[in-house]
Amino acid sequence: MSPLPKLGIIAGGGAAPTRVIEACRAQGRAFFVVCLEGQADQATACDVPHAWLSLGAFGKLRDLAKAENIVEIVMIGRVRRPSLRELKPDWLAVKALAKIGMHLLGDDALLRAVGQAIEQECGVRVIAAQDILGGVLMREGILGAVSPDAQARQDIARGVKVARLLGEADVGQSVIVQQGLVLGVEAIEGTDALIARCKDLRRDGAGGVLVKLAKPQQDDRYDLPTIGPDTLTAAAQAGLRGIAAETDRSLLIDRDRVRQLADEKGIFVIGI
Repeated sequence: MSPLPKLGIIAGGGAAPTRVIEACRAQGRAFFVVCLEGQADQATACDVPHAWLSLGAFGKLRDLAKAENIVEIVMIGRVRRPSLRELKPDWLAVKALAKIGMHLLGDDALLRAVGQAIEQECGVRVIAAQDILGGVLMREGILGAVSPDAQARQDIARGVKVARLLGEADVGQSVIVQQGLVLGVEAIEGTDALIARCKDLRRDGAGGVLVKLAKPQQDDRYDLPTIGPDTLTAAAQAGLRGIAAETDRSLLIDRDRVRQLADEKGIFVIGI
C-alpha cells in the first residue's frame, strides 16, 4: 500500500487544526502546518513542523510546498476576513486575486478564490477537512439528553430563514433568535463575537438559539460552520438554550466532549 501523500495544513484559529494534526499522526501521515498570521493560535504550532505566513504569501507558500513535498492541502480553523493590509498579498497573490476582483467578494467567495489560486499557483490539491477527520460532519437529530421545545423549534425555523438570506448574500453563517426575535446575525466578526454581543441583548424568559448553516453556494472544502467545546461554553455564558447546525454541511469537533458539555449545561445541540 502506498503511503498517504504529505498534507499541508493551513491553520486558522480554534481547536480544529489540532484535530487534523492528531488525525495525521494516527494515520502515520506526514504533514506540515502553515499557521496564518493573526488567525492561528500559538498552541497550534507547538511540537509540529510549521511556518507562519500571511494569507497573501502565495510565493512563500508555493516555495514551501515544493520544498516540503506537499501534495495536498487542507484549510481548517476560524479565518476572519482580513483587510487588504492584513492580507499582505505578495506579487503572486496580487496576480491571482486581480483576476477575480477581491474587493467585490464576500467571505466565502474570497476563501474559494484563495483556494483556487493556491491550487493553480502552488501545484497542490485542496481537500476538505472532513476527508481527513472521519465522522466529523454534523449528524441529524439530537446530541445529548436535552431536546428543543416548541418555542425553540420555532426559533430554529426563524433562524434558518434568516441564515439562508445571509448565506445567499455571502455575509455570514450564524443567527441567534430568541422567542422569535433576531438578536444578532453574523457578519465579519465571527460566531464567538456574535454570541458575546448577544449576551447583552437577551430578553427575559427562555434563552435564545444559535443557528449555523453553510451558505447555499459554499464550497464544502472551505470554512464550513463549526461547533466545538468552545462554542458550547460561550453559548452557556451568553444564556443560550441551544444550538442547531446543518447536517452534513457543518463540522462537529470533539463530539463526545460537546455532548458532555451540552448535558452539563442543559443546552440542546441538534442537527437539522
